[in-house]
Amino acid sequence: MRWLGVDGGGTKTTFSVFDEHMNQVATNNLPTCHIGQVGEEGMRDVLRSGIDWAVRDGCLGEAWGIGFGLAGYGNEHHSRASIESVCESVSNGHPYVLMSDLKAGCVAALGLEDGVVIVAGTGSAALGMRGSRELRCGGWGFQIGDEGSGWWMGRRLLEAFSRESDGRRPQGAVHRLVREHLSLENDYDLIALRRTTLAGRTEVAALAPLVFEAAADGDKEARRILNDAAVSDAEMAATIVSELFSDDPEVRTSYIGGTFRGGNGAILDLLRAGLLPQTCKLVPPAYGPDAGACLVLRDSIGRGGNDACHRPYERHEP
Repeated sequence: MRWLGVDGGGTKTTFSVFDEHMNQVATNNLPTCHIGQVGEEGMRDVLRSGIDWAVRDGCLGEAWGIGFGLAGYGNEHHSRASIESVCESVSNGHPYVLMSDLKAGCVAALGLEDGVVIVAGTGSAALGMRGSRELRCGGWGFQIGDEGSGWWMGRRLLEAFSRESDGRRPQGAVHRLVREHLSLENDYDLIALRRTTLAGRTEVAALAPLVFEAAADGDKEARRILNDAAVSDAEMAATIVSELFSDDPEVRTSYIGGTFRGGNGAILDLLRAGLLPQTCKLVPPAYGPDAGACLVLRDSIGRGGNDACHRPYERHEP
């Protein structure tokens, strides 16, 4: 049996086909299916297009199931119901599991084991899992939080640019790189750009790589942003460890998201330098986020589960 993993984030939707041993066979990226950005019909169109690709070109075969890990599938009841309806319709009778992209990514990173996962991509959050217990920290969205995320770093970059531009801080690499990247003839043109082409969180998050570049060039403001991002990541992890793993001498702690790849792992280096609780053992992800819901579905079917659709994630201790 093969598996189609769907990782629907705020920037793009990744469709990956896995064989029976969870080796990736094929993958394809389409635009975001986030219901808050494209609506119910837009979400349905993206998911159908990805499934059609997997059936036609992705070597999916005849016997297969779908693992949906979708942004927007959280605690807001109206959106949950809409997403569930869409996933049921596009699955076309195939077994499937639906969960949030956060949960799917964390399950994948830990490979169905206990631990904590820090997520910092376009948004940010952390999730701890121990047996049947779960604890989430962060994940409030960019209007409220998302500290340490790509969006948060991009916004902080623009703030740093404004301070370097008007003399509150010495001009450094942040000022130069932002001017070059945005082709600014006048620094104050940024105000109009922020209302137009830089209005969305995805566009602002796309500026995050400039933070790493400026920090590598010695810009103090950029280095402060990276340090603050690492502190925010560590704070979420520490909160979960204190609540869920207070008696555990070693807590598997993994990470997913683009901010951890920036600057050759600059934020990971900061985390390793002592920001995390001493009990945290930082480990690379076991699988990519697109595999998470598939692992749960495969585990459920392997244990004889006959209610795969919307089935809650429950790990059974040996």
